[in-house]
Amino acid sequence: MKAIITTHTLNVYKASCRSLFERHKLLLSLQMCIKLKIAEGEVDKDEYTFFLRGGTVLDRSQQMQKPPYDWITQQAWDHITELEN
Repeated sequence: MKAIITTHTLNVYKASCRSLFERHKLLLSLQMCIKLKIAEGEVDKDEYTFFLRGGTVLDRSQQMQKPPYDWITQQAWDHITELEN
C-alpha cells in the first residue's frame, strides 16, 4: 500500500510539474511536502499556519513593551510576542 501511495504521489508531482514554470516547481514541492507531513502528524497544522500568517494581537495592553530598537518593527514585535501564546 505504501508503495502505491508513494508512486501515485510522485506521478502527481511529475504531471503537475509539466505545466509549471521552473520557478514555481519549488513552491509546489514545499506545499506537497507540508501537506504530506501534516497528514503523517510530523508537522503541527497550527504551527504551519502561524508560520504562513504570523500572529495577530487584538489587545496590546497585555503585551510586553517593545524594546527601543529601530530594527524591530511593531508588526515583528507582535509576531514575536504571539509565538509565546
